[in-house]
Amino acid sequence: MDQPDPGRPSRISRCLITGVTLAAVATAIMAAFTWPAVYAQPRGVPIGVVAPAARSATITEELAQARPHEFTTRRYGDRDAAVAAIRHRDVYGAIVDDGGRPEVLVATGASTVASQLISALSAALGTSDQSDARRPQVTDVVPLAAHDERGAGLNAFFFPLLLGGLKGGIFIAIGVQGTSRRLLTLAVLAVTAGIAVAVVAQLAFRILGGSFLLNAVASGLTIAAIAATVIGLRNLIGLHGVGVGTVVIMLFGSPISAATLPVEFLPRPWGTIGQFFPPGASVSLIRSISYFPDASTAGQWLVLCGWTAAGCLLAVVAGRRPPAWTRPRTPPSTKIA
Repeated sequence: MDQPDPGRPSRISRCLITGVTLAAVATAIMAAFTWPAVYAQPRGVPIGVVAPAARSATITEELAQARPHEFTTRRYGDRDAAVAAIRHRDVYGAIVDDGGRPEVLVATGASTVASQLISALSAALGTSDQSDARRPQVTDVVPLAAHDERGAGLNAFFFPLLLGGLKGGIFIAIGVQGTSRRLLTLAVLAVTAGIAVAVVAQLAFRILGGSFLLNAVASGLTIAAIAATVIGLRNLIGLHGVGVGTVVIMLFGSPISAATLPVEFLPRPWGTIGQFFPPGASVSLIRSISYFPDASTAGQWLVLCGWTAAGCLLAVVAGRRPPAWTRPRTPPSTKIA
C-alpha cells in the first residue's frame, strides 16, 4: 500500500482550510457591501439658493450652523436658473426665498435620500408669519416614474445588471475556448441582453424612462464592460483572472457605485472613485437617461467604453501568447556525481 505523503495536508485539513477560506470570503462580501451604508452621511451635498444677496448669505450661514458640512450652496439668479441646474444634475435641489412664498425644490429622480434631506429644510424657511402665503412649499421638479414612486425598482435594477455582466463574463471565460470565440460571444451577449433588459425594465416594469434605445445601449455596454474585464484578465493570468475580475467589480466597484446613496453620502474619496468603475458609471448614466436628459453623460459613456475596450484589448494581446504547455521548457540541470 502507498504510504501517505507527510508533506500533503490531510483531507480533514483541506476541509478546514476550505471552510475558513469560504467564511473569510463571505465576511469580506458582507463588509464590502455594508460599510458604505454604516458610514454614510451627507458631506457637501450641492444645493442652489435663490434669494437676495443678504438673504442668501443668511441662509448659507444658517445651514452651516444647523447642518455643518452637509451642504454646499450655489447661488442662482432666479427660480428658472435653479430648476435648470437641477435638470443638469449640478445640484440636488434648491431653496427659493426671493420675497414671495418660500419654496424648496427637490428631485426624487436624482435621489430619494437627498430629496428627503433637502425637503426637511422647509422648516428652516419658516417665519413668524405662519400664513399660507409664507408657509414654505416643497416642489418635486424631477419626480420618479409613477410606477416606481419610491425608487425601489430603480435601485434594485442595477445589482442584477451587474450580476448579469459578471456571470456572463465568467461563463464565457471558462466555457468558451479561443479569444475570437469569446469576443464574439461577448458581442452577442451585450446586444441581446441590452435589448432584453430595456424591454423588461422600461416596457414591462416601467421603472426606466427616457430613450429606449439609449437605455438598451447603456445596459448592454454595462454588461460588456464587466464581462470584458473578466475575459481579459482570464486570458492574461489564467483562471485566477476570473477571481481577480470578480473581486474588482463585485467587492470593490459595486459597493462604491452610489446605486442607493448619492456620491456625496459615501466616505470620501470612495464615492468619486466609484464613478470610474463600470457599476458606478452605469448607475449615473442610466439614471440620467431616464430622468435627466439635459445632463452631461459623456464621462459615463467614456468610462464604460474604456473598460470594454481595455478588456477586449487585453484578451486579444494576452490571447496571442502560446499556451503554457506549448512553450519550450529549459531542461533541468544535472549534476555529475
